[in-house]
Amino acid sequence: MSIKLNSNFTVLIAGGTGGHMYPAIAILDEIKKKNNVFFITDKRGYSYLTNNKTLLGQSSFKILILDIISPFKKGLINKFKFIYLFISSFIKLIYFYFKYKPKSQIGFGGYTTILPCLIGKLFFSIEYFIHEQNAIMGRANRILEPFASKTFIPFDKIIPLKHVNKRIFSGTPIRKEIKSIKIKEKNRNKLNVLVFGGSLGAEFFSVSLVNSFINLDPKVKQKLYIFHQVINSKIKKVKQLYRINNVMSEVKSFFPNIEKYYKNADLIICRAGGSTIAEILELKIPCIIIPLKNSMDNHQEINSKIINDNKIGWVIDENNFKNDNFIKLIEDVVTKNLHLDKIKLNLEKYKNKNDRKKNYETSNQIFTKHINK
Repeated sequence: MSIKLNSNFTVLIAGGTGGHMYPAIAILDEIKKKNNVFFITDKRGYSYLTNNKTLLGQSSFKILILDIISPFKKGLINKFKFIYLFISSFIKLIYFYFKYKPKSQIGFGGYTTILPCLIGKLFFSIEYFIHEQNAIMGRANRILEPFASKTFIPFDKIIPLKHVNKRIFSGTPIRKEIKSIKIKEKNRNKLNVLVFGGSLGAEFFSVSLVNSFINLDPKVKQKLYIFHQVINSKIKKVKQLYRINNVMSEVKSFFPNIEKYYKNADLIICRAGGSTIAEILELKIPCIIIPLKNSMDNHQEINSKIINDNKIGWVIDENNFKNDNFIKLIEDVVTKNLHLDKIKLNLEKYKNKNDRKKNYETSNQIFTKHINK
């Protein structure tokens, strides 16, 4: 099929998790400088857009919401549901491409990206690019990469080592509100610890880590201020535990303006999602990484190797978590500032090395250079 494409129309497509949505949001402002932008996502992804009032207020773009579920969900009902949603989304997308005729697409991962990218490519000859956030490529991107024009990757090598001729080391795009953060100078009398575990596996972050913090040496607790994300059902209990054990804290189920907390953080304790790792490396904040133990294709453990291999933080295996060892680590960090100073120095070296590999171009510049050709 041959149709005249709109030379000023680009589509961003992302599945509904922060790891997929945040890089897409980060690139949005750059892309829309020279292109009209349409954002395709699912219902979960749409909530990331509507929760970002600044984005909706300042960025002009259109949104298409698809209902798509994983084809790998078990159960006969889910199989029928997938087929129904696939057909309805197929029809919706055919109409969309006939109407808008975009010149290019960028997929940021998640099953939501597969159908739009392939329909655009195979039926309308619209080239597409993909971006992978993790050290091991997600399943959707593995399906799409053979047909993609270029693949933007977060590290200089990712698994599997296929189609390397079309891969471009771009890093992960960082949202402007994160990039603009000026980290405050460390207060040697107080250590601000930011703890967040996302929506997956947050039970561990809401129970085990809390038990560790309340059992710290009293002199160490005096020097801590903990900003802690916990699941809704645990908020009341965690607040009470911190209060009666004299741990200064702010406890929430979600940090909507994470940049405010990044700005004051001396140490971050979190999972090993690709976007989270990218933000930590950008801001050069020391971290303790606890990879999600049941992450898809074990990608969080592989992501965390970048932390261990470059000595830019600590990685703890959740399956082998020992309360006493974690307590000792926190007490060492609090009492021996030299630990954090060494980590910060290594973070600076790592960022400088990566900047050289990218010829000192930002992720946004690398993206737009190839997409606007």
